[in-house]
Amino acid sequence: MALSKIIAEGIDLTDTFAFTGTVTGAGEITASTTAPSEGGAATTNVVQGLAKAWMSLDATGTIAVRDSFNISSVTDAAVGSQEPSVTNVFSSLDSMAPTAGSWNNLSSAGKYGNAAGVSSSSKYWVGSFWSTTSYDVNYNLSTVHGDLA
Repeated sequence: MALSKIIAEGIDLTDTFAFTGTVTGAGEITASTTAPSEGGAATTNVVQGLAKAWMSLDATGTIAVRDSFNISSVTDAAVGSQEPSVTNVFSSLDSMAPTAGSWNNLSSAGKYGNAAGVSSSSKYWVGSFWSTTSYDVNYNLSTVHGDLA
């Protein structure tokens, strides 16, 4: 990267200065990076606060993943139950905190229940039901927080 030539207060810097080094640490987020809270009263660890996996899928018929992050595949385990596999595994079962949400269409939003749980450090499950009946829904969403291995 070349610096511009400048003339300031009678000093003539007409040489071209070139940067040949390496900048390290600029803009990097590390495991200990913190950020102030919105109100400024506390700080939060940026890395721990990020979702480590998430997905949006249609579970009616053949499983169709609309979008995802850190999800390698999804198995249709049973009616109303899907099991996503993560690309980058979690450090342990205890470090995974999956959540799920679902609805069948916009007119029935909120009528379906959902559940999520941990199968292994590389898999979790999400389930959808209406009353006490398992149900495949066309909007199945999940997020997993935790520590990656």
